[in-house]
Amino acid sequence: RARLGRSLIPAAIAFLNNSDEENKMAAGKASEAEEDFPTLTAQERDTLAGIDSSLFGFQKLHEDGARNKALLIKAVRCYDSLILKAEGKVEPELFCQLGHFNLLLEDYPKGSTNHLFTHNAAFLYGLGMVYFHYNAFQWAIKAFQEVLYIDPGFSRAKEIHLRLGLMCKVNTDYESSLKHFQLALIDSNPCTLSKAESKYRAAKEAYEALLQTEDLPARVKATTLQQLGWMHHTVEQLGDRATRDSFAIQCLQKSLESDPKSGQSWYFLGRCYSSIGKVQDAFVSYRQSIDKSEASADTWCSIGVLYQQQNQPMDALQAYICAVQLDHSHAAAWMDLGTLYESCNQPHDAIKCYINATRSKGCTNIAALTHRIKCLQDPVDEGCSTM
Repeated sequence: RARLGRSLIPAAIAFLNNSDEENKMAAGKASEAEEDFPTLTAQERDTLAGIDSSLFGFQKLHEDGARNKALLIKAVRCYDSLILKAEGKVEPELFCQLGHFNLLLEDYPKGSTNHLFTHNAAFLYGLGMVYFHYNAFQWAIKAFQEVLYIDPGFSRAKEIHLRLGLMCKVNTDYESSLKHFQLALIDSNPCTLSKAESKYRAAKEAYEALLQTEDLPARVKATTLQQLGWMHHTVEQLGDRATRDSFAIQCLQKSLESDPKSGQSWYFLGRCYSSIGKVQDAFVSYRQSIDKSEASADTWCSIGVLYQQQNQPMDALQAYICAVQLDHSHAAAWMDLGTLYESCNQPHDAIKCYINATRSKGCTNIAALTHRIKCLQDPVDEGCSTM
């Protein structure tokens, strides 16, 4: 058991390979005046004593836990200054706690380098989460397995089994993957990784694994990249919007390199460009989509949205009409067309469009549209406002 725990330490050093730079920076700060070092109150120390990596994902630091986040930031500064003053000659447990705090603050590089000094279950869990974040699955698996060996009743065992299941699946160890997923299913404890996140992460990893296949046919490669790109554009669980859109565009561009005649990939690329404000690139992509495939109501609707955003109502009108002619039940096109009529002070035409939208099976906001129709029919209603 101890041998496996120790083997994770050089792996972490090799993986991050940045501790020397951090030590140099730390040495430079050591000369600061002692009175600049922050201190913790007795109450703050008591609160921090109950905090470790097992709380990762369960403390909403970015939503309603501003106070906890501020305390963790203060604790990190405090511990860093203590280590500087002691020239690193402190108990290993202090480094472990510092690693926990950095992980909870999602400072993954520091979380890993600070976690190098102890071998308890919470430490290994935190280290495994850092490796998992960086897709270093070989070492994440070892860390998580060691947690379960040290403490079979570990409070976050469900989190571990879910991640082990996903990683084993990527490694094509399907028997182990199934075992871990089944163990996660029978665990009634709460989990930060939702069913949707598990599904999307599994899909992402499956697509990425498929792309590693040798001699993959161009058409299959193009379709895989297309789906991977669109998933990143649409699925919030895969990261922040800017990073997802950048990755999505890269995937879709590579997809078109393999299959430049794919109208669907051109359409998806147009949607990505539109979302980041690259209007001209979006128009070019939509035109390519129309040229490369059969006319699509989705494409014409998106073109209409772009024209409307550019304050070109007549062009937008023609695009929306093309969309609803191609697909009379296209709820988004009818709704956008209604909004356009309303902005041009044509409420009766807007009402007709909104009614058509509510009749579509794909309409997801019938209640809001019904309320808007009522407001246009009776504009003096005090509960009405513009959309």
